[in-house]
Amino acid sequence: MRKKRHLSIEEKRDWLAVIFRDESGEFSQADKFKALAEDTKLAQLQAEESGKQAPKEQKNGPSLAEAIDLLSYLPPPMK
Repeated sequence: MRKKRHLSIEEKRDWLAVIFRDESGEFSQADKFKALAEDTKLAQLQAEESGKQAPKEQKNGPSLAEAIDLLSYLPPPMK
């Protein structure tokens, strides 16, 4: 049997979760934020595939409340 060439969405999200939840210091805060952003995109794709997508108006990006929630995960600015 031939090996699969691409990862599934679930496999990608699992890998991104490992990066986002890293506590060893291997990944920077920027890496964690990028992983969170990519995971959000994959979650949207997954929702579209399963037919749970919200109305088309929300396809342009996250709402203001969602964006503020994402910003709450950023660390405080360095001095």
